[in-house]
Amino acid sequence: MARNPKVIIIDQDPSSRAETQRMLALSGFAVMGASGYGMEAMTLARETNPEVVVVALEEPIARSLQTVESVGDVLPEVPIIAYSSIGDPAYIRRAMQVGVKDYLVAPLQDEDLGRSINAALAQEERRQQRLTGEVEPQAYGTVVTVFGAKGGIGKTTIATNLATALVQKTGQSVALVDLDTRFGDVAILMDMPTDRSISDLALPDEEIDREAVQSCLYTHGTGVAILPSPIRPSEWHSIHPGHIEKLVSVLATTHDYVLLDTPGTFNDIVSRALEMCTILLLTATPDLASLKDTILALEMLRSWSFPTEKVKIVINHTNDAHGDARVDIRRVLGKEVFWSIPYDRNITQTTQLGMPIVAAKPKAKASQSFVELSYAIGGIRSQPKGMLERLGDRIPLLGKAQAEPETAAEGVPEPVSEASTTPAPEEWIK
Repeated sequence: MARNPKVIIIDQDPSSRAETQRMLALSGFAVMGASGYGMEAMTLARETNPEVVVVALEEPIARSLQTVESVGDVLPEVPIIAYSSIGDPAYIRRAMQVGVKDYLVAPLQDEDLGRSINAALAQEERRQQRLTGEVEPQAYGTVVTVFGAKGGIGKTTIATNLATALVQKTGQSVALVDLDTRFGDVAILMDMPTDRSISDLALPDEEIDREAVQSCLYTHGTGVAILPSPIRPSEWHSIHPGHIEKLVSVLATTHDYVLLDTPGTFNDIVSRALEMCTILLLTATPDLASLKDTILALEMLRSWSFPTEKVKIVINHTNDAHGDARVDIRRVLGKEVFWSIPYDRNITQTTQLGMPIVAAKPKAKASQSFVELSYAIGGIRSQPKGMLERLGDRIPLLGKAQAEPETAAEGVPEPVSEASTTPAPEEWIK
């Protein structure tokens, strides 16, 4: 992709055309020319041979769409980006049908326009690579990075329970990687051994293959494949971001989901985990200190031109006080909250047992929230409750009959002694 992509602007309104040209020039694009609709646009397209066409789609609608179609005939391999004051879905769909690659609704922001152009160029470059056979097709799982701007906000609890819910409710394979370089607690929360860890994969890139990664994974009783962090923080010194990129890539070719649990700080490994993710669960608690740090994290991501559509805000109510918070979190952060996890004292109890609450107490309110989150991440519509289930939620007498299975997952007996909380060796599958 060129450092300064060549762009032309087609806009019937001279003042709008000039403003768009100013935006593009400030963003580092080489504006080769601008024109109105019709023959003027066709002539400009032929003479300049641009890499991207940016076009305003306004009334008269028929004429603007006709111009897009004609320019597409002249430049069949050049992406066309549209911007318009019209947000009607039917009109947007019609614009896509005549060849528009992306559609931005006014008021136009220079960041959105620049991001759209770069994404369109990247897609076109990849399309050309596919046509020439340069891209080897292969399945690649969804990488979910769980990150927060500080520690103690429940990231590991979210990662372990989300991983468990994804396995149980989607039936797909999930790998959970503990990338917390300071206090890796996944092994503790899942009550599992750490004879092997991520430090055993501090190898030359060519040696980090499926067999090597598989030898370091433990399969938990819930079905989650886990790659623990080293017991001693000093062992992280042998691991660099290249190792992380390679092992995550390998896991993504063998699992439907790869969850990355990260520390509450920035370092090179966290940076690589952010770069590789499909979805970023940016976690915070409702207290002002956490929200302040989250604002700084959002600003940092924005300065990196991190794709905003990947960022999902998750608010974790870690104690009773948070449940009474009156802070307008959406207004404070300037971004919609994707998910809110309710406070549930059962989380502390099940943590002591080394079992995610989703598995230990599936009827708990936090468990239900994690399950719904797994549906949202997996793109699955949750099934609505039947009438008897809804009544059971509201009437204690109906719910009493179900009290017994609420304390343990199916097939997981309620622990009655300290010995029963320790998994037998055969539970861990190497």
